[in-house]
This record gives sequence, C-alpha cells and structure tokens, in this order.
Amino acid sequence: MADSAPVLFPTTRWSQIRPGAASDGEREAAALESLAQQYWRPIRAYLRTALAQSSEDSSDLAQDFFVWMLETGFLGKADPSRGRFRAFVKTALRHYVADGNRRKRADKRGGERRFVPIDAPSVLDVPDASLPPDEALDATWRADLVARALARVEDELRRDGRDVVYAVFRDYFLDAAPDVDYRVLASRHGISTVDVSNFLARAKNLYRSHLRSIVLDTVQGPDDLDEELRWLFGKDAR
Repeated sequence: MADSAPVLFPTTRWSQIRPGAASDGEREAAALESLAQQYWRPIRAYLRTALAQSSEDSSDLAQDFFVWMLETGFLGKADPSRGRFRAFVKTALRHYVADGNRRKRADKRGGERRFVPIDAPSVLDVPDASLPPDEALDATWRADLVARALARVEDELRRDGRDVVYAVFRDYFLDAAPDVDYRVLASRHGISTVDVSNFLARAKNLYRSHLRSIVLDTVQGPDDLDEELRWLFGKDAR
C-alpha cells in the first residue's frame, strides 16, 4: 500500500461534467477539481510512462493537464453517450501529450497553477515502467477503484458499530498471514467459526456492492456495468 494513508475521494459522475455544465466558469472549475482529486494517480501514471518522466516531473505535468483541460475547453466535450468515462480521460490525455508546445510552456512556467496538492509517491503512483501508457492508467485506475470500495466498506461497518466484521474481513483478505483460517480468526476475535463465515460473506457482499456503485458512475448506464467490471477485474464482481 501507499507509504502514507491515501486520500480517497467520492467518484466523479458523468453528470458532474456533462456538456453544458461547463457554461459557467466556476462550475467548470469545480468539476475539473473533482476530476483532478479523484483521478490524480491514474492520470499521473499515464503521463509518467507516456513521456518517460520522473515521479516529480509527472506530477507537474498532471497539474498542467488539468489547467489545459480548463483553458482549452476540453472538459465541455465530455459526452456520456460515447461510453466509458475512462475512455474520455484517455482521449484527453492523448491530446495533451500531443500538444508538445503546451508542455514546453508548462516547463518554463514551472506549473504555477495548482488544482490539487501533490501526494507523496506511492505504489499506486508508480506502475511498472515497461507498461504502455494506456495500461499504466488502467492498472492504477483499477487499484484506485478497489481502494475506494474498501474504504467505503470500512467506513460503513465502523459507522454501524460492526468493527469486528471489518476486522475479520481485513485479517482474512487484506492482511492475511499464511496460516490464517476460520479457527484462527474465531480465536483472535472471540467469535465462533460460524460467525467468521457469516461476517466474511456480509463484508464481501458489501464490497461488491460498493465496487459496482463506484464503477457504475464511470459508464453510460447499468447495461455497460458488467462489461466494464469484466474488463477491469476479469469477472462480474457480483
């Protein structure tokens, strides 16, 4: 995981950046800042591999990418009817990368305009350098979706006073030791093995529900959800 606790943001819905929402400058800037906060890591991963940049330099370029989106009006071209939000982000990044003059101006300017604070580098921010840019973005995008879903699971269970349910889920799936099993977890948390089984089933269903909800916000509608989940994770995540 990251070297410090990641900042997790709510998902950007297509409706937040639909054509027409950019007619007001303040609303466009707010929508863009939401985009920047939520998809910072995948965008930086794309630019880092596409332009063979260091983590620090790719952070500056990511900041400039969001300024470019605002100044060129590219955000207003977002159209949910064209499919996945992920595809729109990739298209915007390809246009930005192709704008070599823009990047040269950004280098000279030093990235003076900021939309989001620069995070410390993490494993989510530094994909395999051999990956093509699209794959680097997809890998980081996938990791962020999972992280956001897990954060929602933890928040909901703890808020409802079901800390032990989350603890069992965490110990079995997230921080599992090689010898962990139902009996070990039952002894560790003072519950029965039947409780362990029930708690894991509840938490897994909650995780699937949150993951589906998050991914649904990035596609045109429910009909596209299972296809996107299969593409992302190789299964429906039902």
